[in-house]
Amino acid sequence: MRALLSIVARELEPPRGIFADGGTVFAQLAEGLSIPEGNDLKETVLVTGANGFIGRYVVGLLECDYTVVKVETDIFALDWDAYLRNIRPDYLIHLAWVTGEGYQDAPENVLWVQKSIELYRAFFAQGGRRAVFVGTEQEYRRSDAPLDENAPLKPDSLYAECKADLGRILLKDSAVRKNGFVWCRLFFVYGGGEKPRRLMPSLLRGFLSGERPVCSYEGYVRDYLYVKDAAAALRACLFSDYIGAVNVAGGARTTIGEIARTAAAVCGGGQAAHKPLEACGGQPMCVQADVSRLRSLGWVPRYTLEAGLREQAHELRGQVRP
Repeated sequence: MRALLSIVARELEPPRGIFADGGTVFAQLAEGLSIPEGNDLKETVLVTGANGFIGRYVVGLLECDYTVVKVETDIFALDWDAYLRNIRPDYLIHLAWVTGEGYQDAPENVLWVQKSIELYRAFFAQGGRRAVFVGTEQEYRRSDAPLDENAPLKPDSLYAECKADLGRILLKDSAVRKNGFVWCRLFFVYGGGEKPRRLMPSLLRGFLSGERPVCSYEGYVRDYLYVKDAAAALRACLFSDYIGAVNVAGGARTTIGEIARTAAAVCGGGQAAHKPLEACGGQPMCVQADVSRLRSLGWVPRYTLEAGLREQAHELRGQVRP
């Protein structure tokens, strides 16, 4: 793994030689670009993963004030130098990564490290101003204390290790080059459009259908953030002057039991079925972020847990039969 990462890190070196021939370039550019019509004077933001859970909300925040270009093709088929030369974005938010069942140990995680380094290098080489890349709270060593950005890293899956190594490489390079790079470690994000099997939609669907959903980790503490607030946090990081790592979370200590009770309340009542604690091994008791750095950028969450769950429940009502 380390040997491979040392190889892909060479992508950070300035490109040598010239780009591919024009025919190849335009064939690649014609495929996968989504550039809306609008004011040519608007600055351009390139977004990968724009159609994903968080990406849709990020695009919604940006598209009124900026020209948003969504990467809508197979990223592994792209030559980033050729692709970016045509649009020359001012800003970049990189959300795309391997998803789906088994993503934690999928071999594609390693390929995403290489492709992300190529994107980083090409973006800044062609005059990009600021870039936000997304990491994960899973990079950190588990601790009952709030995790700040300097907390020790100890990833425990291939996904987390690849994210952590990508973050290390790019943060070190950014410190040398003094470019506008931010590594945002996302904690637990919930809201409309997330996968049905995740905690919040599972609870809400259960209560809305009149069932008694199972709550497996009642006493465990997690730091959840509503997706609209998460998108706003990424936007705040992108347009700040800060360079480095930033935790993106709510910063609150909330037990899973409290979340279940709040979900029941916004759905009109009900009670979750709780598994005994000994049946929930392998999970850290507490995962909470120190969000002092994020708040120093002027970001403040707009949604309480109750408000976020209420909005998510409203979206789910039409999909659930009592």
